[in-house]
Amino acid sequence: MKTVKVLIAEDNRFNQELIRYIIQSRGWECAVVDNGEKAVQELSNASYDLLLMDIQMPVMNGIEATRAIRSANIPIPIIAITAAKEQEIREESILAGMNDFISKPYRKEDLFSSIDRCLCMTA
Repeated sequence: MKTVKVLIAEDNRFNQELIRYIIQSRGWECAVVDNGEKAVQELSNASYDLLLMDIQMPVMNGIEATRAIRSANIPIPIIAITAAKEQEIREESILAGMNDFISKPYRKEDLFSSIDRCLCMTA
């Protein structure tokens, strides 16, 4: 069975470690970057199966990064993980090219449900 590789774009150190722990609990590999610009650069240099993207980050936010990734035709599922709960942010995320949206705080089961749906879309 293929090991899933996840890129995590999150600027908060605590959230980085929490998401890393959750992803690694499934035996998956992950890498962490702390802003959207680094996420775009990392996807240009390495292959990942999924991107978990915070919306509100310094340098380049998650929506801008998603637009850049989609403009570069990088076919990766992107899930927004954000504390923003406004419907407007959700809609803007999906319009930018994200595949799903999860609000913080989230349950591990909800995160994996979203991940499984997104990975099945690309299988």
